[in-house]
Amino acid sequence: MPLTQDTVEQKPTLVIIFMYTQTWKIYAHLGHFLPLSTARHNVLLYVEDAISQLLEYKDENAKIIHGKFLADYFRSVHKGTHTMFREFEYVRATPHNRSCFIKSVWSCFRHIASHGELLSVKEYHSLLCLLCNDFPLDVVQRTARIVLMDDALDCLMSFVDFLYAFQIQFYYEEFVNACKEAYDHLLMASPTVVVPSTESWTQTKASTTETENVARLNEGVNSQTFFDVMEKTCGKLSQFTKRPSLQHIHSELSKLPKVTFYGLLTALSKNDDINAEIGSLPCHDCMLDGSDVDIILR
Repeated sequence: MPLTQDTVEQKPTLVIIFMYTQTWKIYAHLGHFLPLSTARHNVLLYVEDAISQLLEYKDENAKIIHGKFLADYFRSVHKGTHTMFREFEYVRATPHNRSCFIKSVWSCFRHIASHGELLSVKEYHSLLCLLCNDFPLDVVQRTARIVLMDDALDCLMSFVDFLYAFQIQFYYEEFVNACKEAYDHLLMASPTVVVPSTESWTQTKASTTETENVARLNEGVNSQTFFDVMEKTCGKLSQFTKRPSLQHIHSELSKLPKVTFYGLLTALSKNDDINAEIGSLPCHDCMLDGSDVDIILR
């Protein structure tokens, strides 16, 4: 239900919160900046969503206590259970939401890892849709590319490999997209071997060039050059856009003279320091530690 003045007109307990959100909107529209903490923690988004949720449930249950509902909502946000069964737009709306959703996937389906089961892209997508019914398939497919690299997307994946790759793809979505664009630019700009265009080579020139392009794609780009470009790219991202520490990125890139895009993402997904920065998942060796109740209460 959209949040408008009409929806709160006859609901006195919502008027103060409504006026608060509208004041900040007007303040921002006039060219002022929101307090840094307010913008960083997406306070307005949660306040508006809380009121919208309250109005929706109010129509179904007239006896609902406004104060208790709002308290429960923000307790859920703090606890990290607020993304369960919500729409994808809300799940990906903030870094906190993304982190909590990743943790929910772990806590709900980690038993798959204990049985050593291997699942396909469609099966992992079905699992995610149990928690978010409109979760897009393409996010799962991009995650699979991190895990499978050059293998076909119809190959099966372990839960552990999928989950840590999913964390990188989903939590750092804007960073990943920016790096992909930078990588593609470097790849197209890298020099290729020129094939002499003599008459004897005419018939095989096209196929040879295609082979070279495939080899170049698999070979990757210079790691240091890629890092330099990524460093500039990260500098252009919003201050609120989450990205891995450049120190950890450089640590992974320094291990090889050349790297492919998905090769880098695979390395980042296995980096315990980056995993700790996000704070959603335990280290790889502790995936099955603790009970489900312990995980939910963390």
